[in-house]
Amino acid sequence: MKRILLVLSLFIGSLFLASGAVYAAEEKPLAPGWLSLDGSVGLADKAIGDGKSVIEKALGVSISGFLDAGWTLSTNHPRRPDFISLRYFDRDQNKVVFNGLNVTIDKPEKDWGVGFHIAGDFGRTGELLREATFYGVNKFRPPSGFGNGGEPSAELREAFLTTTIPVGEGLQLKGGLMVTPLGTEIIPNPGAYNDNISRSFLFNLAIPFRHLGMMASYPVFKILTVQGGVFTGWDNPHDNNHQPSFHVGATLTPTDWISFVSNFITGAEQTNRGGPKRHVWANVLTLKPIDPLAIYLEYTYGHEGDVTASLRDGTWQGWAGILSYNWTDRFNTALRGEWFNDRDGARIGGDAVTGRANVNVGEVTFTGSYKFTKMLLGRAEVRQDWSDRNVFAVGSGTRTSNHSDKSQTTLAMQLIYTY
Repeated sequence: MKRILLVLSLFIGSLFLASGAVYAAEEKPLAPGWLSLDGSVGLADKAIGDGKSVIEKALGVSISGFLDAGWTLSTNHPRRPDFISLRYFDRDQNKVVFNGLNVTIDKPEKDWGVGFHIAGDFGRTGELLREATFYGVNKFRPPSGFGNGGEPSAELREAFLTTTIPVGEGLQLKGGLMVTPLGTEIIPNPGAYNDNISRSFLFNLAIPFRHLGMMASYPVFKILTVQGGVFTGWDNPHDNNHQPSFHVGATLTPTDWISFVSNFITGAEQTNRGGPKRHVWANVLTLKPIDPLAIYLEYTYGHEGDVTASLRDGTWQGWAGILSYNWTDRFNTALRGEWFNDRDGARIGGDAVTGRANVNVGEVTFTGSYKFTKMLLGRAEVRQDWSDRNVFAVGSGTRTSNHSDKSQTTLAMQLIYTY
């Protein structure tokens, strides 16, 4: 943690020192608000923005990022400090967590014909991302959110090159380490966050987090872009079975307020086993009928051969919907609901107490967000999880013990500062 604070201090300090040389372009200010901190924190916003412009101009790159701190409480009161059940990134119980300092650097293609994107996470997010994606001691990402811990609190989230081949409308290529194109929710990027603090079951259980490989995309029509890729697999930079995974997808935008994205990935993902294949098809419909309102609907289906403890096939699927509304340019509310079915225990592991593999889980989450300044965002959330099996740990128990329940309520708060 001391190293993280040192890096943070040096980085922010450099922005302030550079701020005296040039001033960033003025942006339209937020409307007045009762909880506005424009007169105090807003002054730091301007100084950091001005300093960043100096560094970007000198280096010829774009720099962005954020600081993220949060707190989550489960009413099941799990005694293990990192065991809020069926969560991965938001699983720490009843403690204020420095989720991370994100540093992102982008270089456009226009100068060299080749651009690059590098993003790193310092803090708890980096530690958990490393555990989840086979870089660290945890060689299997368990859906219930177990972790062996002991990982470095720093992780290279993405590092890839981009270029465009001048064929037709332009064939865009991207190669390296990148987050997955599947699903609605993302690992937060600078200025782009999920509408809720906690992640959905579909994000945690149904899809991968990131890939190592290459992707290509091409705008077939103005409203249709197709893409495809070859990856080493799910959340694994190493080829564990000498067989790649393949991805195809399409983005359809018939109007400026309707977007539909469909992605499919298939390949062998089991170590030293090239036979059984894992297939996942994720579909996201985005509707923005009026300026303050955004609606996201997702359906994801997955299947894998010989994946359960008894070497049976596993099938999982789920629906999710998010309703997000900007009441003002400062205040937003988001309501999310979802259902996820793990028919054969391939993703959740089933109910170890009763031996039943088929598990259904659902949740409803309400999140309120407020911009204290353009760069400082505060959020609060309440979430209710349900299941038809005992899969939520209670007290000193675990998800697979008698000390478990069919429901779980969590409360969360978060501060995000974007630069």
